[in-house]
Amino acid sequence: MHLAFATDRDHPDFAEDDRILVSYLKQRGYTITAAVWNDPEINWEKFDALIFRSVWDYFIHRRQFDQWLEKLALLSLTVFNPLSIVRWNKDKTYFNIFKAKGILIPAYEIIKAKSQQNLSELLHLNGWDKAVIKPTISGGAYNTWVTSKAQASEHQMKFEYLLTEQDFIVQQFAQEIIDDGEWSLIFFNKKFSHAVCKKARVGEFRVQAQYGGQHQAVIPDKTMMDQAEAVLNLIEEPLLYARIDGFRDKQFQFNLMELELIEPVLFFDSNPAACDNFHNALQEMF
Repeated sequence: MHLAFATDRDHPDFAEDDRILVSYLKQRGYTITAAVWNDPEINWEKFDALIFRSVWDYFIHRRQFDQWLEKLALLSLTVFNPLSIVRWNKDKTYFNIFKAKGILIPAYEIIKAKSQQNLSELLHLNGWDKAVIKPTISGGAYNTWVTSKAQASEHQMKFEYLLTEQDFIVQQFAQEIIDDGEWSLIFFNKKFSHAVCKKARVGEFRVQAQYGGQHQAVIPDKTMMDQAEAVLNLIEEPLLYARIDGFRDKQFQFNLMELELIEPVLFFDSNPAACDNFHNALQEMF
C-alpha cells in the first residue's frame, strides 16, 4: 500500500515524530511518501490513501487550502481524517457545538472579523483577570498571546488590526495549564492509545515544543478518560486519529482546550505500543 503523508513547504519531509511511525510502517511493507499539500506537480490519485500530517501552514493559506480540499473531494482517493472532518475541525467555532452538548470548555467569546470590540470591556464584563487571544483558524500558537486587565488597553490596537483579517477567540486564561500542564489523549479509530502531559518552560504559557515545552507519558484516570471519550462520541464520522487536549480544573474535571483532527503531533516517542495501535486502526479503516 502506498500512503501519502501530507506535509507543507516549510516542513517538506516527515515530521520528527512521524519518522518513528514511518519506519515502523515501512518494515510492514508500506510505501510512504512525504507530499507537500500545495505542490502542483503531485498526482494525488497515485496513492492508495492520503493522511493529513504536518500541514502546519494551512491556517496561513486558508483560501488555497480550502481550494485544495475541494479538489481532493473530486478524486477517487481515500483520505484520513475525512475531508468533512477537516473542514469542520479547522475552525474552532466547533467549541459552540461541544459547549451546547455539555462538554466543559474554559469560558470564551468568539469575536467576528471586522467587528468592534474593546478588550478592556470584554475582560471586565466576563470577570477575567487574564485571557488568551487566538484566531479561530490557527495552529501551533500562531498569532496567539495573553492579555490582562492591566495590558488590555495596550493590546487594543494589535487586536483591532488582526480582526481585520479573521475571527478570533478570547478565552479565559487557564492557570491550571501553567501549574499542572496540558494533557493530550491520543486515540486511533476512537480507541485510546496513549497520553502525554505537556508543560511550558518557565515564563512561557505555550506548551508547544518550538516554545520550549516538554512532554512526558502519563496515564489518565477514569474520570478524564470518560470525559475525553464523551467528546469523541459526539463525532459520527470515522477518525483514524484524534488528539484531545485539555486540563484538570480545581474539581479535577477535564476541560477541553482543543480537539486536534488535522495535523497534531501524536507523540509516537512516548509509548512503545503507539505505532502498533496506529497500524491496527489503519487496517480497520480499509
